Amino acid sequence: MAHYHHIPTAEHTLRAEPAERLTRPFIRFARLSCSSGIVLMFVTALAMLWANSKHAPLYDEVFHTTLIEIVIEADPNGHSHTRSVEFETQAIESGLGGEDTPALAADESESAPGHGHARKEGQYFFLGHGLTHWINDLFMAVFFLVVGLEIKREMLVGELASPKRAALPIFGALGGMIVPAGIFALINLGNPGALAGWGVPMATDIAFAMGVLATLGRRVPTSLKVFLLSLAIVDDLGALLVIAIFYTENPQLQYLTFAGVILGALMAMNMARVRWLMPYLLLGLPLWYFIYLSGVHATIAGVLLALTIPAHSRVDPVSFAYSTRRALEVFENADDTPEGDPGEGELAGDIRQNATRQAAVYAMMKNAKFVLPPLLRLETTLHPWTAFLIIPLFALANAGIPLQGGAMEAFSGTLSLGVIAGLAIGKPLGIVLACLFAVKIGVATLPRGITWRHVAGAGMLGGVGFTMAIFIANLAFAGDSTNLEHTKLAILAASVISTVAGVLTLLSCKVVTEPEPESLGPEADEYYAPGS
Repeated sequence: MAHYHHIPTAEHTLRAEPAERLTRPFIRFARLSCSSGIVLMFVTALAMLWANSKHAPLYDEVFHTTLIEIVIEADPNGHSHTRSVEFETQAIESGLGGEDTPALAADESESAPGHGHARKEGQYFFLGHGLTHWINDLFMAVFFLVVGLEIKREMLVGELASPKRAALPIFGALGGMIVPAGIFALINLGNPGALAGWGVPMATDIAFAMGVLATLGRRVPTSLKVFLLSLAIVDDLGALLVIAIFYTENPQLQYLTFAGVILGALMAMNMARVRWLMPYLLLGLPLWYFIYLSGVHATIAGVLLALTIPAHSRVDPVSFAYSTRRALEVFENADDTPEGDPGEGELAGDIRQNATRQAAVYAMMKNAKFVLPPLLRLETTLHPWTAFLIIPLFALANAGIPLQGGAMEAFSGTLSLGVIAGLAIGKPLGIVLACLFAVKIGVATLPRGITWRHVAGAGMLGGVGFTMAIFIANLAFAGDSTNLEHTKLAILAASVISTVAGVLTLLSCKVVTEPEPESLGPEADEYYAPGS
């Protein structure tokens, strides 16, 4: 997508309020394209320091041994009520962040494995897990909802909408998934206990990779950023399919059927042109719960929900421009005299403004709501929450790996070697070879301003697989704390290696001077399109 200039708003003419002066540095930082990656790096380092400090028992208690329960139970009078969320410290047996304790419904067993206590009579809904489990299964479903929205948007109107533009990142993503998985499998052929982690080195972390690219500034062509972003989105789609197909054991058809009914209702709402987001979000909760009970990882519910969110505007641009222009004319021609007593003060005058002017403002707000598709409104609303809260929480809960006495042993095993080789070597090798193949057979061309050295550098950054790689590791080695720790350490090591190698490679590339998109006019989209 072309990077258009910033459009000024009325905010630019305002003098900063005291609260705005305090928060301005944080707001400016949040607007940086690399800010989420920087936050992720900081939180990862914090988790490692915390888990290896004298406060490590507190880290364990907060994220792993404190049980958080949500229970709905019937009282003696036959009425149901929701008991307040309770916190209990229990010994969770399945290891670091890998507790795999299923929720209990009315027809399930009375005891909850790993909970340390039995479900009481009369409880017909029970969820009890450690904080890490809630983050990985519930909060990350919101992250995958945003990922699903990004995938849908890119496939409809973005870089993946055109077969010609989509060919290069699609081939690159496929190569970047197949080659790392193959390398991992070859290294671990003699280690059956580790083979379950073959999906770990397939994943690319968008926030980290794009954050590193953003720190390089104008040394990196805009078209390369678009290429890597598109590749990472396709990579995420591949990772989602791998999770749904290969990391689902003993699916429960009953709950899958319930989830299918809800998904059908969501699709019917989409076809009926329901534009309100609230009904979709409300149905998303039982969709998540039934997928959770089905054995398929619950975060897939976020992606399925995203696919049903409407992506079309209700009004066309011409109607929006005409009606908004008319509303603006009404606003400008309205009487400036506030309704009320002349001496009632500035505050009262602000509140009791001219009714015509208020109506014009509300009309423009309504126009803006109609012209922005629900998909874009939801993605814009959720993206800051996932980038600066959910993903950092995920990193804090999952990156705290104790190193005492086991670091060298962890890195010497075939499991760790397979992950490191898959991410640091397999990723760039697979991406470059697949892109080269696509260009040679004529289905794709390199975008303008990009050389094969740029592609190699981007491929190395593709080896930064932090978030998705750890997520898949939690699924592959649930209940096996030793292999899980070793895998996480290998992911962190491979991500550091890939970052350094990618930055050095891109810094060695020749700087390409690009014209600003607005100076190109109608040619901007053609300039940034691959093969133009």
